[in-house]
Amino acid sequence: MKLQKTNMTGGDSFTETVYRVFFILIFIALVFTTPKLSSLQSSDIENKERQEEVFCFVGDTGEVTDVQRSVARALESSDCKSVWLTGDIIYPSGISSSKDPEFKEKFLNPFKGVLLKEVPFYFTLGNHDHKKSPSAYMDIAKSNSLINFPNFYYAESFHDICFIALDTTIFDKLYMYKGRKSQISWLESEKNSLREKCRFSVVVGHHPLFSSGKRKKGSPQLSLFLKNHIFGSFDIYVAGHNHVLADEGELEGTLQLISGTGSLPGGSSKEDLKGKFNKENPGFLKLSFTEKENNLIGNYEFIDANSLESIWQNSKVGSGIRTPN
Repeated sequence: MKLQKTNMTGGDSFTETVYRVFFILIFIALVFTTPKLSSLQSSDIENKERQEEVFCFVGDTGEVTDVQRSVARALESSDCKSVWLTGDIIYPSGISSSKDPEFKEKFLNPFKGVLLKEVPFYFTLGNHDHKKSPSAYMDIAKSNSLINFPNFYYAESFHDICFIALDTTIFDKLYMYKGRKSQISWLESEKNSLREKCRFSVVVGHHPLFSSGKRKKGSPQLSLFLKNHIFGSFDIYVAGHNHVLADEGELEGTLQLISGTGSLPGGSSKEDLKGKFNKENPGFLKLSFTEKENNLIGNYEFIDANSLESIWQNSKVGSGIRTPN
């Protein structure tokens, strides 16, 4: 009996040992695989595309041409969630009132397909829009929910992405000096109020500071304004005026992009540009966003209106609204 009991005890001990080893192996497997799973989940979050935030920019659309029609069709078939106009909405002299038939002929009709998709437009005025009654665009916006133009300059925020729309014509034209001080004061106030919430900042204006195309640079008074208040503070400055699609590179940490081939393209550089892009292709600029490693990345590309293909693309890491050195 004693021997039998000893044999049974030995068997139980072996079984217990097997179970213990089995559970230890399971525990080790869980310990070492759990971080990997967490890492995968974290990576998925970090590289998440923000699909609802796709912004498009097109400029100098103000003439009914074959180019304008192709650009309008391209925007209609795009995934743009909003369209920002970089100015010169109506050639040659803007509109005289909110009832001016030129607005219907040169904007509402050509871009009807985009409006029917309920894609909102955000207006920025160009020098041609200032020639008659620029305030008429505000009257139009009051009666059309898809047209945003509350003032000659304004701010819009989309979560942590901040937009500033400016009236650069009053800085470009020597005789239009009366509104400069109030716009600068407003802009500096907006910078301070938006700085904490903005992870990515975009300024939209009509006139570029510099260019690799035929129009080399802005007027002295415009350049002074842009250098003192825009470049060095914001992530991207998007302009029109030059009838090209262009990536002009950075100055003081601010990237300048031009989208101005909405109806009358021309004026691109004939030189072989290194690290820059400047073409006359009818089309538009598209800006989308990705979260990656705690950074908000702005992915931009120029879309050719005829092929609907990207002809230049790059990215910019957002810094929000900075305090210039």
